[in-house]
Amino acid sequence: MGANATGKSLQVVARMKSGLIIPLLFIFFALLEKIFPLRENTIEWTSRVKDNILLAVFGLPFTRLLIYPVVTKLALQFQATQRGLLPGLNLSEGLLIILSFILLDYLLYWWHRLNHRISFLWRFHQVHHADPEMDASTALRFHFGELLLSASVRVGLIAVFGFSLKVLIVFDVLVTGCALFHHSNLKLHPRLEEVLRLFMVTPSFHQNHHSYFQKETDSNFSTILSFWDRLHQTHTKEQKAQSVTIGLPYIGKVIPGPLNLVVMPFKKFGPWPKKFTSRDL
Repeated sequence: MGANATGKSLQVVARMKSGLIIPLLFIFFALLEKIFPLRENTIEWTSRVKDNILLAVFGLPFTRLLIYPVVTKLALQFQATQRGLLPGLNLSEGLLIILSFILLDYLLYWWHRLNHRISFLWRFHQVHHADPEMDASTALRFHFGELLLSASVRVGLIAVFGFSLKVLIVFDVLVTGCALFHHSNLKLHPRLEEVLRLFMVTPSFHQNHHSYFQKETDSNFSTILSFWDRLHQTHTKEQKAQSVTIGLPYIGKVIPGPLNLVVMPFKKFGPWPKKFTSRDL
């Protein structure tokens, strides 16, 4: 497949992702979590979900008009010249795809950790964590500033590793699907939950990451494969759903309206309340 044809294929997938794949997956998990809820949500559902969806819509011009074209052009250039660390390994296509997926997921783990450790990055990422409940719509709640920062990092990673465009397309769709799943307020059968979270991120595994307690918020950073947190000792034991309060204690209830989410990174908030730094205190 030529470079132009491959570039057009990404545009098709990008349109499908934002116009078909994400909405269908969102509806699927939103229905499941209503039937099998993990936590009892106490905040009005409609206004929260509307704000989360509208924030995602605000980000579409940045992803469709800026991020996708830049990533496409760079990936095609490196693909054509076989530049980067991965093409230099001379592996079979199957092994190269598997290695690329594992490496992308691992790099995403570290990017997520940096979003919690670097105050400038946290200003944007806190918009996601400030949701006072967690459900499938929370997976859509990312500030477009964070999307742009994440895209700039991805461009650098493409330049270093030479990820193929095909891998980037499929991984992007897979990350979105997994994020909708593990952010959903979906209660799985205990045995299924126990088995799944051994190797992938589940709703029970991820709910700690949205806890009021800072020690738990700064844990369980994995996106697809769950063992990165165990490897780097950033895993905290899954809490019972009824003992987890979702959100950020130094923000509390967020004023409704997507514009309030847009300006949140530029507001000054107090420190994390000491009583919510750890359950042990």
